[in-house]
Amino acid sequence: MTKLTLLLATLGTATLAAGDWPRFLGPSGNATSSETGLIKKFPKSGPPVTWETALEGGFGGAAVSGNEVFLGDRVEKEKDMLLCLDFKTGKEKWRYESPSEGEPSFPGSRSVPTVEDDAVYFLGTFGEVFRINRKTGKADWKIKLSDRYSDAKAPHWGYAQCTFVVGDTLIVMPFGKETGIAGWDKKTGKELWKSGGIGNTHSSPVIATFGGMEQVILLTTGEGGGLHSYEPRTGKKLWSSDLYKNRIPITIPLQIDDNRLFVSGGYDGGSKMLSVKKSGEKYEIKELWTTKKGTQVHPPILIDKHLYFLANENSNHKGKPRRKKGGLACYTLEGKELWNTGDEPFMGRGGSLYADGILMIQDGENGVLRFVDPSPKEFKVIAESNVFGTDPGSKKDLRFWSPLALSEGKLILRGQDKLICLDLKK
Repeated sequence: MTKLTLLLATLGTATLAAGDWPRFLGPSGNATSSETGLIKKFPKSGPPVTWETALEGGFGGAAVSGNEVFLGDRVEKEKDMLLCLDFKTGKEKWRYESPSEGEPSFPGSRSVPTVEDDAVYFLGTFGEVFRINRKTGKADWKIKLSDRYSDAKAPHWGYAQCTFVVGDTLIVMPFGKETGIAGWDKKTGKELWKSGGIGNTHSSPVIATFGGMEQVILLTTGEGGGLHSYEPRTGKKLWSSDLYKNRIPITIPLQIDDNRLFVSGGYDGGSKMLSVKKSGEKYEIKELWTTKKGTQVHPPILIDKHLYFLANENSNHKGKPRRKKGGLACYTLEGKELWNTGDEPFMGRGGSLYADGILMIQDGENGVLRFVDPSPKEFKVIAESNVFGTDPGSKKDLRFWSPLALSEGKLILRGQDKLICLDLKK
């Protein structure tokens, strides 16, 4: 059994097709794909556009399962929506709507749905958790976090986490003073376990294995903030560490190997490589190295024992001298920066994924798609296209901050009010 197959079984999505992108950051949860046979160069007109679909403004990314695309969308101050689109045409098959008053700053949708063969799970901006039946498009159940947990409190910019399934357990995050993270029965919504307060976060939980034990790891801030690890089926706390803290966590932790975890973030939180080792019944967490550079929104990608990430955040976003410190950076696993692109190109806080030897990056400021040949020696763009047709001379950040999705050779990208599907098959 391959590591990918084992992970799919663990996450409860083994019945989905091999080419699916069924959740946030894809089947393996690290923004990488095993797909091959993709184009490495674009024609002058750019990569073929299979379809495009108009959306409300927002940041929610797509998930793909079989012949369907699922996407969270939102009508400002009115309702959350789950859209089901035909994968071949982009046309709407059905939608589920739920009233939702108010609006956080940076209005619009947030997280990425999690898709199984019979159901879709997603989280609304103000904390409603939904299990939607794929056949009927109706809710099997929906539960508002603040209704179940009176102390539940939405993070600063609303609930942006991505719920996910481990076996029969759905992991949710109320973020109250007395209730931090919880496990629910995915079919009924019944609570199976809950933790004590651990602060809050905009970062999503991840599944990892250290010391032979599968665990859910979450980075939080505030009272009790830091890294926290739980056994996903029982809620048993395995370990906590305050070696890395970030005042507004968004980026997820990344497991490097059997005993290393890389944690990064914006807001001048920098990045750290941590050692996670089990000693007897306890875990020992140690700092291996640190760097002042961090990635504010999207996680680093591990390629051939090197880390690639956009070292872009609020503090270096404006002003040419500051921007020169950002851009795409390449690091060794021992903490040495080999190169960075600075302001040429900067690429903002866009999403990226890796497939078929290509690092695909959507420019977070203008939506330009770049294919990069990842190499520790140098930064090399092998293809580039302004797929959203934005003004290349604009100085305004247009907030192309959504995660990408890749399935069956089709790359799905989101702008604030548009979803496009590109054909990358040779």
